[in-house]
Amino acid sequence: MKAALAFALVAALAVLAAGGAPAATTECAGIPTCIDVPGPWVAVPATGEASFLLDCPQRRGVVGGVDALASSRDVHVTFEGLLGGPVAPGRTTTRYAFFRAVSGKHRAGLFEPRIGCIPSSSGQRATTSARAVTPAGVPTDLAATTVPVKPGSVRRLTIGCANNEHLVASWNATAFADPVPPVFAEAVQVARTVRNGQVAVTITASEALPKAALVQVGVRCAK
Repeated sequence: MKAALAFALVAALAVLAAGGAPAATTECAGIPTCIDVPGPWVAVPATGEASFLLDCPQRRGVVGGVDALASSRDVHVTFEGLLGGPVAPGRTTTRYAFFRAVSGKHRAGLFEPRIGCIPSSSGQRATTSARAVTPAGVPTDLAATTVPVKPGSVRRLTIGCANNEHLVASWNATAFADPVPPVFAEAVQVARTVRNGQVAVTITASEALPKAALVQVGVRCAK
């Protein structure tokens, strides 16, 4: 497995070198005061969906724009928006953006989520739709923790909902600080179980992992 991963790394570096500089992104386009917040490179499985939560710094401000880079056009990325009109920062978005990505041709890939944050002096949630009375329920809350994982290590952690909310769903994602061959994500195994409203996770990183990875564990909570 080490030999295969090493070969994949050499091949991917050659492709990246040939590809030149990364494409320009537009998360801050047209926003006078905007903080550009790039996320890590998140692994997208060949089948299924990758999810990743990207926060504004210290969860202050509101997301004014979103964008993403990907390892290929085969990786398709969207984000969740809140109900309400007109569509606008603070109404459609809040202090974070929850990205979803899939592979259209069932080939493993990577994506880098990016958000443009409009600064605010308050840490309060900047949205009106969350408080409005609508036919649909108010938006669920999302929270996540992202931990570093070293090659040949095992990490365990538990995450749950706060403020007397109850757990609706959970997710985990493997990511890297720099774009790497998607096969490296296979060297990180995450076992996730739910019990009594708490999400317990065991992360096992193979010694074949050539560099440290990041694993995000998140929860979706409702009142």
